[in-house]
Amino acid sequence: MNNHWKNVKLGEVLRRSAETVTPEPGQEYSEITVRLWGNGVVQRGRIMGASVNGRRFIARRGQFIASRIDARNGAMGLVPESLDCALVTNDFPLFTVASDRMLPEYLGWLSKTQGFVELCAKGSEGTTNRVRLKEDKFLDLAIPLPPIIEQRRIVARIEELAAQIAEARTLREQAAAD
Repeated sequence: MNNHWKNVKLGEVLRRSAETVTPEPGQEYSEITVRLWGNGVVQRGRIMGASVNGRRFIARRGQFIASRIDARNGAMGLVPESLDCALVTNDFPLFTVASDRMLPEYLGWLSKTQGFVELCAKGSEGTTNRVRLKEDKFLDLAIPLPPIIEQRRIVARIEELAAQIAEARTLREQAAAD
């Protein structure tokens, strides 16, 4: 960490999205789920609007999403473009990132770190199998935030390394198949 990185509360850079919709009975919708340990925001399935009771939240690409139940287990990330306009329940709060202060991609990578997951565990309360992320506690958590230019550099480097890792995995799979 550098001296010019400031500690900011997540509530200063994240705004809860309240955009909802009442699904149309004859329309089909994607639903989202979030995998544990930073393994992605993925489609849970497709549902018909007629099977949905009440309103649902609408996810937008680039928003940060967390599982209330499993944020303490790394179930969070960025909504991918492929799931823009998908539906989520209140168990998956959505946040718009203040991109003038924090790059969504930076938060996406940060949220995969052990330190961030541990912060989310501190923002969760409950007993045994009822531990859930408490939004007010989560938004009150502080993280060190580098300037945007430094965030861009960090994201570029991580993405470069991730591409190299993906290439190495592909080569290993090809070698194993041969």
